[in-house]
Amino acid sequence: MKILIATPLYPPEIADAALYAKELARRLSARHEVTVITYAHLPEPLPRVKNLTIDKRQSRLARLRAFRNVFATAARDADAIIMINGVSVELPLLLIARPHKTPLVFCAADRAAHARSGIVEQLARLNADTIMTDIPPRKPEILPLEPAPTEALAAWGAAWEAHLARLESLIKKHD
Repeated sequence: MKILIATPLYPPEIADAALYAKELARRLSARHEVTVITYAHLPEPLPRVKNLTIDKRQSRLARLRAFRNVFATAARDADAIIMINGVSVELPLLLIARPHKTPLVFCAADRAAHARSGIVEQLARLNADTIMTDIPPRKPEILPLEPAPTEALAAWGAAWEAHLARLESLIKKHD
């Protein structure tokens, strides 16, 4: 399956949405063909993941237009689209018609943006086939001179497996 992830943030950014997007792409790429569209200057590469980047150094209007154009082209071949919340992603996606019957999953991974959710996010949610708000927590830190957090890491891995299983079942349901 070809999965397109549209995200406003991606590493080297360190916000929760960026870390979620990277982990999601990494895990999905083990089973699917994954493309990530993001705003970045030098995105962190992942094996088996294609990055399409919009340069952050452009004007806001130029960035939004570029994102819309790149998304419109990439979405034609996608079997599923995952949109991570953020106005800079939601607005361009609302301005184009997505391919008919391509499942669109809205993930509220940016908790700060979700808390401020305005009219653009509400419209994006209405356009989505599925809304996911249960996002796995951040990966537990492994600190020097501390015992490894094996239980916390196991719980984190299990949360991700459950998240991916739910996500994939929602996508297949809309096929």
